[in-house]
Amino acid sequence: MSRTLTTLLAAALGATLLLMVLEAALHLLPVQNGLAGADPTPDWPTHRLRPNVHYTFSDAWDLRNVHRGVTNNMGYVAPFPYRPGSDGIAVVGNSFIEGLMNRYEETLQGQLARLLPDAPAMLNFGVSGASLADYIGVGPMISRRFRVRWAVVVVVAGDFVGGFAPAPGYFGWNAGNTPPVQLRPQPVCTGAAPLLTCTAKLVRWLAIVRYTRGNLRFDLRHFLHTSAKGAPRPCVPEGLQAGDADLLAAYADRLPAAYGVPPERVILVFDADRAELYRSHGMSTSSSCATR
Repeated sequence: MSRTLTTLLAAALGATLLLMVLEAALHLLPVQNGLAGADPTPDWPTHRLRPNVHYTFSDAWDLRNVHRGVTNNMGYVAPFPYRPGSDGIAVVGNSFIEGLMNRYEETLQGQLARLLPDAPAMLNFGVSGASLADYIGVGPMISRRFRVRWAVVVVVAGDFVGGFAPAPGYFGWNAGNTPPVQLRPQPVCTGAAPLLTCTAKLVRWLAIVRYTRGNLRFDLRHFLHTSAKGAPRPCVPEGLQAGDADLLAAYADRLPAAYGVPPERVILVFDADRAELYRSHGMSTSSSCATR
């Protein structure tokens, strides 16, 4: 056996042992866990978490803001099951509503439940990565399964442009549809699925992968895409472009019908200037472009 081959084998063995030790160590630490998405079903094809799972949330490389919770029977963060056919107030939004990083009592839906004890159940349908297109896209799915009395939609910066490049399992804009959105199907690991799809689902069980993707927020596909594009372009604020006003008008017109409620029973909640709030408390936040 040549010296070069021996050196390569020794290096590979050392790297494998190092990864095994790191994997074992991370299993003892509160890295993100239990946050895998559920497979889509015909009646619920959009992204959601796996149902009835105890999860661990933490943030950043040093595992800050550790929080543990459980998903309910539909894969949403709530301390009670959602019963089909029951009355409910639908609360939709992105990770702010999903609420993995907070106690349920601290979330918007938790506070509404406390302030309105005689109201129907607050049904959380928040999903990390969701955009304005998702908030109307899930409406018919929700109204078919529950008797929606009110709809509370939380809108944050970037929600409009997020609908132009949806990830699999999320809705994107399609002005020709009614409502003006279209679901981007998500792959399912079945017998006919590509090997990459099944492999990606399997490796997400590894603590190293969960730490890298969840805590460090490293996405290989995004990294390769960014590298191929070269250096990022300077931030240039955008205003509404041609067709945007018509798209938003169609959205506003169809939103109540998506949830099966009259317009006066749709409540839009707009996020504040978060960067300014952080600055007022002496905290820094990542800067972002002002988008349409």
